[in-house]
Amino acid sequence: MIILICYDIVSDHRREDVAMLLSGYGPRVQLSVFECEVRSTDELRKLKAELRDRIDTLEDQIRIYPTTEATFSERHIIGARTVEERSDYWIVR
Repeated sequence: MIILICYDIVSDHRREDVAMLLSGYGPRVQLSVFECEVRSTDELRKLKAELRDRIDTLEDQIRIYPTTEATFSERHIIGARTVEERSDYWIVR
């Protein structure tokens, strides 16, 4: 099953933690959006629990949209198809 996961997370640390987890399930398609594949409802339940453990439920929000093979194959992409991963860094003198 393919699920679309979108998030709005206040803390950089929590956001990076969630992104790292989701990268194991599928590609990042926008800065805060992943297309993830889960093999069963049990795996989806586990992923939801792991996400819940990584956020502050009073400040952050994660939305999970299930799709079907039919609806996913009918998606429309307008514009750039890839997302460049940001590499934040510091220059110290």
